[in-house]
Amino acid sequence: MALAGGLSATLNAGAWLAVLPPHVSGGELLYLRALAGLLAVAAFILFMSFHLLSSARDLWWMLGRGAMRWSRLFVAVALLTLVSRLGGASGLTLLAKWTVLALPLQLAGLAFLRGAAHSINNAPGNQRDAVFFGMGSEARKLNLRLLRSPILGVRVIGYYNDAPVVPRAGETLPPYLGHFADATARIQANDFEVVFIATGKLDGESMTSEIVQQLYDSTAAIYFVPESRFVEDLATYSTDLAGVPLLALHDMPILGLSRMLKRTVDIIGALVMLLLLSPIMVTIAILIRLDSPGPILFRQLRYGERGEPIVVHKFRSMRVFTRDEEAANKGIVRQAVAGDDRITSIGGFLRRSSLDELPQFLNVLGGSMSLVGPRPHAAEHNELYRRLIPGYMLRHSVKPGITGWAQINGLRGITDTPDKMQRRVEYDRYYITHWSLWLDLQILVRTIPEIISGRNAI
Repeated sequence: MALAGGLSATLNAGAWLAVLPPHVSGGELLYLRALAGLLAVAAFILFMSFHLLSSARDLWWMLGRGAMRWSRLFVAVALLTLVSRLGGASGLTLLAKWTVLALPLQLAGLAFLRGAAHSINNAPGNQRDAVFFGMGSEARKLNLRLLRSPILGVRVIGYYNDAPVVPRAGETLPPYLGHFADATARIQANDFEVVFIATGKLDGESMTSEIVQQLYDSTAAIYFVPESRFVEDLATYSTDLAGVPLLALHDMPILGLSRMLKRTVDIIGALVMLLLLSPIMVTIAILIRLDSPGPILFRQLRYGERGEPIVVHKFRSMRVFTRDEEAANKGIVRQAVAGDDRITSIGGFLRRSSLDELPQFLNVLGGSMSLVGPRPHAAEHNELYRRLIPGYMLRHSVKPGITGWAQINGLRGITDTPDKMQRRVEYDRYYITHWSLWLDLQILVRTIPEIISGRNAI
């Protein structure tokens, strides 16, 4: 985790600078400060992949792992001290002082981050409700690990099975929720944020592909607990949770600390963009008012995170329908195309330049959208394509974005065929399962030339 690396770099380099002798100056001081920089880089590399949420292991186990990693840093510094100009008693004294200060700081920092992760993952809105389909031996093991790992923020609310499972001696099972068919309504309502499908031999073999397809049309993170073969032609990849190996049909890493960081970037980015672009937005509003009658902003119902309805704001780029036209087009799914007679004079420029999207920074600030994420579609398009494309609704596992991975890969603009939409969904799901702040930054930077080129814009 990059947070662990950054904190380790800061603490270890800071401890080194803190113990420098007060009488050191000139070239020696510069050398020692440069050594602090190297120390920071080494600490970052050592702890960059340090996993604070170490499955069912307790805090002391994690601190032990942290101390072992830190000891490698100590060995490196000790060797540097011996072969550098700091050799001798003064160098060893400096190393001893640094060790006494740096190791407790390192462990305290890791403990703080782990405590923060626990609080954030279990905060309202971050804790995830999980459900099991089937209760094989591996599913039982995972349930036990989750009970012992509250830091993960996953709360098991129950399980579905042909019949209630008899708990073993001393075993705590989640509530029995009924037969598999009883879950249909709750799946359609997106009540589950995490679903574990036990793929072992179930009582009566009632785990069917129909249930899997229903889940595939939801917004839940979906995992197979591999107890036997049941993946057929669905694309899965291996992962683990609480130390239990899983096959992931759909994963979602934007959780807990990551979710908080992404939201922080969204708020700062949206505020900065609204401040910088406010003169342009005021000018656009005046031009729209002068160009054609109707409201300045266009508001449209779309689907947001977990399939919840949201209202997305854009600058109006089309003329307002008359009552007769509204009645004639009611219920018709019609995307804008090149040369569309509904697009106003200023609207064509706004759409080609993507300036019509600027009000969506207000959506980002309000929390219904993100700077980067799958582009939201009109509710009518969602209902059409979720019936045509398996896994379509999984793109709503996260907040929709102003720009996205699909848009910078040539899938910006109209999606007038199921094949185009299928490709967009594939790119959106890639983004969700491979998310990182670095990926978000790449997408934001690469969006700029896409907007300038106007490729695929209508």
